[in-house]
Amino acid sequence: MVSVIFDRPVGPTGRMPLARYESIDESLKTRILDVSKQEFATHGYDGASYNKIIQKIGISKGSMYYYFENKEDLFITCFLDAFAHATGSFGFDYASFSFGDDEEAYWNSIKIISTKQWNDVLQHPLFMSLMRQLVSLGTDHSIFRKLNAECEGLSEYSDIMSILEHGVKIGAVRDDVPLNVLIRMNTEYEVWLMQEMQEERLNEQQVVDKFFEMFKQLFETRR
Repeated sequence: MVSVIFDRPVGPTGRMPLARYESIDESLKTRILDVSKQEFATHGYDGASYNKIIQKIGISKGSMYYYFENKEDLFITCFLDAFAHATGSFGFDYASFSFGDDEEAYWNSIKIISTKQWNDVLQHPLFMSLMRQLVSLGTDHSIFRKLNAECEGLSEYSDIMSILEHGVKIGAVRDDVPLNVLIRMNTEYEVWLMQEMQEERLNEQQVVDKFFEMFKQLFETRR
């Protein structure tokens, strides 16, 4: 299941952006996101200038720091917004999942949904650009921990955990390793796949296919 699903944080990270951001005018919010996404996509996370972003938006530095703590928080907000636009939600169609007791049907459902999710995000160049920036930072970067804190607060994270727990219940998903550990390992797989695609060692279809293969190999009950 392609996701913005990351390993659990090692400590408190706070919520991004600052709560005051949610109350600003929608037109300004859209301008902040549009300008920032383009800046990150064009120059990369490290190359993007927070000051230049502020200038292009046309607001004061004080106003920007009123809404966002720093460049990391702005990038995270842009990433999640781009992902939401790429998938129509935060990446998992919980309502379409069939909760039966058939292990083969369970894995078929996972494959159908994960394939659709990957195909959706691969068709959005702006999101893919931000994803490449994220991958280039590496999973040890603080942005990964902060993104995880955001994602664990989403209902979609609970939905995915519920589906995995159901898989454990019917014997489709292994129970010898905690699910959060498996999710952490799966994140590493996702990052590796993105790196392979960036280096043109895998094409898009191979990424879609290999993701499900690796996901099933990682999560499936050991016989």
